[in-house]
Amino acid sequence: MLDKIVLAAAPGSTAPQSTAPAASGSGDTGILTMIIWLVVIVAIFYFLLIFPQRRQNKTFEKMMSNLKRGDTVVTIGGVIGKVTDIKNNTVKIRTGNTEMEVTKRAISSVIKSEGTDDSKAEDSKNGKEESKDSDDKTESK
Repeated sequence: MLDKIVLAAAPGSTAPQSTAPAASGSGDTGILTMIIWLVVIVAIFYFLLIFPQRRQNKTFEKMMSNLKRGDTVVTIGGVIGKVTDIKNNTVKIRTGNTEMEVTKRAISSVIKSEGTDDSKAEDSKNGKEESKDSDDKTESK
């Protein structure tokens, strides 16, 4: 085998020529295509995973900053109670005769704030509907 290599390298010998085609810049487009696909995959991950998570964290932080004593909250375990005390990382809620201390992350939503009264809103809404009905009755007479 060593004789063939030496003979093939000798001047004037008829060694078999390589049949591989010469590279004409096709490697550059392969790298460019790979970079484009990488950017597309990163963009998909950003819009499907990172962006919604940031938005959810923002709304949670806003909910926690607006949380005050007297608000009715629901925990992630489904416990409904009124906020009695707010500490740095925990919240005390009263449900029935029991008072529990849970972390702020355990609160999934605020049902009703102390400042807003849903019954008054419903009454005013019903009052508007009733006055509308009475206006319709007077017009038909």
